[in-house]
Amino acid sequence: MVRVMTKVKVFRCRICGDPYIGTEPPSRCPFCGATTQYFVEADKWDPQEFDVELSDQAREDLEAALKLELGNTSFYTCAENVAKNSGDEYGFAKFKSLRKVESEHASAICKFLKISKPPIEAGTCSQEFKENTQEGWDREDRAIKAYSTFRDRATEPRLKEFFGALVEIETDHLDLHAESLG
Repeated sequence: MVRVMTKVKVFRCRICGDPYIGTEPPSRCPFCGATTQYFVEADKWDPQEFDVELSDQAREDLEAALKLELGNTSFYTCAENVAKNSGDEYGFAKFKSLRKVESEHASAICKFLKISKPPIEAGTCSQEFKENTQEGWDREDRAIKAYSTFRDRATEPRLKEFFGALVEIETDHLDLHAESLG
């Protein structure tokens, strides 16, 4: 059997900035969860993607978003560890993936703010999967509401796009939690 090789390309995610190698862009960014529409071929990447002149309101909204994402990262780290220690492979995989995505969101926000990412503080969570799933749902719901507000009042087109993408990604997370709560 002859294997037909398709050339791989390098793509960049416009939401988190991370590169991806593949024959096509992924359906979801493996780093931040953004959908394929936010990918460009790396040679078309604009290195100024995160260089946005921020209004005072935009800076305040990004700082609030950073606080949300750092808190969610902290919570999911705790939930990940609880699941791992209890031998819950599904819970471990779910919360670990969510932790990574929320942490990547925090990193992207820091790029707009031109700051280093603060350390993740230890968080608290339940010892029960279902309770952590409910807390995760509540956190994603709060994030969606905040990011919808931030998107709607942003005067910077790039921030409208960024917060719009976060609403889409967090809605995916909300749906993921809802499956376990149903």
